[in-house]
Amino acid sequence: METEAPLELVGLDAEAEAVYRHLLTRGGGTVDDVVNAVGVEGGRALTLLERLHHNGLVSRRSSGEFLTVDPRHALRALVDSRERQLAAVREAAGPLGAIFDDARRSSMTEPATRTISGPEAVGDCYYRLKQVARYEICALARPPFLLAPNEPLDEAAVRRGVRVRAVYAAASFDAESGWQELGSLVSRGEEARVVAALPVKLAMADRSAAMVSLSLGDAEDECLYTEAPPLLEAFSELFERYWAAAASLSGPGLETPPPAAPDVLGDHGDQARNPTDEERNLLALFAAGVKDDAIARQFGMSTRTLRRRIQDLYAELGTTNRFGAGVAAARRNWV
Repeated sequence: METEAPLELVGLDAEAEAVYRHLLTRGGGTVDDVVNAVGVEGGRALTLLERLHHNGLVSRRSSGEFLTVDPRHALRALVDSRERQLAAVREAAGPLGAIFDDARRSSMTEPATRTISGPEAVGDCYYRLKQVARYEICALARPPFLLAPNEPLDEAAVRRGVRVRAVYAAASFDAESGWQELGSLVSRGEEARVVAALPVKLAMADRSAAMVSLSLGDAEDECLYTEAPPLLEAFSELFERYWAAAASLSGPGLETPPPAAPDVLGDHGDQARNPTDEERNLLALFAAGVKDDAIARQFGMSTRTLRRRIQDLYAELGTTNRFGAGVAAARRNWV
């Protein structure tokens, strides 16, 4: 989201930016100019001008006049300086993390496999699992959800090269916001698939640590955390089996496209074209057994409109039911 005072990102608040913009329109100015133009008292005006000078945005003459520097150079230098500072913070994360790990080891010896209870402890474990992932995050997701999706965390993982794969149970789309939340995650780089049902909830990082639900009720707040290789191997195989059997969901953010023109969905002679995102997503939700009412709610349309779209898809595939649609789509390599 854009900020009304973009220079806040490099340490200048809205007041300092207002002074800077005023100086840019005049090529510079004095303390009195700032007092008259911005409406601050003299001492405050001098402080703001000194801050701009310290950041290299203005130069100062011996006469007390402040002259602006070309912002294309000054701001670039300011951003470069902030990037170096942030890089130093990033480099400090490793040593500080080691101190944190040493303190945990000295205060308690945690087994490779343990039970974690309570929403705060489960949430902390879940977030740390995502933060430590270096190349892969795998998840089996089904309601009820104890934790809301953390989009910035997922986006940060994708940006650093982590592949995020998730299989969702069809019941994930019963809630009205389910499709929008999933679309937001997909738009950030998550790969999503859907199946009719899942027996557990699972989150796994780099095949080296995993957490799995121990209960599935509305008050579920207990999980098993493990770093034990035999369990990780079993969870990896479980995930890959569901991933291979699941139907893919596609499209930028999973937005529903506008209704297709009749000559597109009704042309039976065009057997070579690729499916639209809507067609692919409908087939995936069919395969998962999601009911028409739930699909319509997620697509933001009436059940009647959805059924017209489904009939268009059936006509395109030359069938009259979901099973036949799946068979015909498979023949076309649409699924």
